[in-house]
Amino acid sequence: MATFKQSVYFWPDSSDSIPLNQDLIVIALDTLPTTLRFQARKLIRIAIKQVLAKILGCTFDEIELTFELGQAPRLSQPKHNIGLSISHESGLTIAAIHLNGKVGVDLLASKTIPDKGEIETLALEYLGAQTAEHLSRMANLEQKLAFAQAWTAFEARLKCEEKNLTEWTASSALQLNMLKVRSLILPDGYIGTIAFSD
Repeated sequence: MATFKQSVYFWPDSSDSIPLNQDLIVIALDTLPTTLRFQARKLIRIAIKQVLAKILGCTFDEIELTFELGQAPRLSQPKHNIGLSISHESGLTIAAIHLNGKVGVDLLASKTIPDKGEIETLALEYLGAQTAEHLSRMANLEQKLAFAQAWTAFEARLKCEEKNLTEWTASSALQLNMLKVRSLILPDGYIGTIAFSD
């Protein structure tokens, strides 16, 4: 699992602190628990465009993003190899920007982590027997956190590779594990991971 932690910059409060010269940037928006997913996506897309305009030295209106259902947003300008990814949970929406390639990001609210029985089933089906066995030996709270970290890493890798959720196979695990991952520094109550390729 990831040992290096990725900073997250809250928009717009810490917009002046965003290191525009880094390859990997994660921004976040606090949203009300009642904010609908489509509203949160609209807000984070505005934030993405504002950050990209600063990075690319252009106006907000010059940044064109394309969106297809079930896929990550894409920058319309083909000369840039910029990867984008979005994840949303009640109360928080995050976006990852990778200036040099593909990226995937996933977020999980602590209150939505499944119970022990479901964790063991999900781990065996999607994370593999070795991870499932490792998780089964943990105490309840430790198990929930470890599962959340493993699950968000798995989902972030899938998003980075633009793959749908599928059951574990050795070949797919090998391919996904070639991607680098970092845990996100998030507020209490959330666990997140970013996956990217060099």
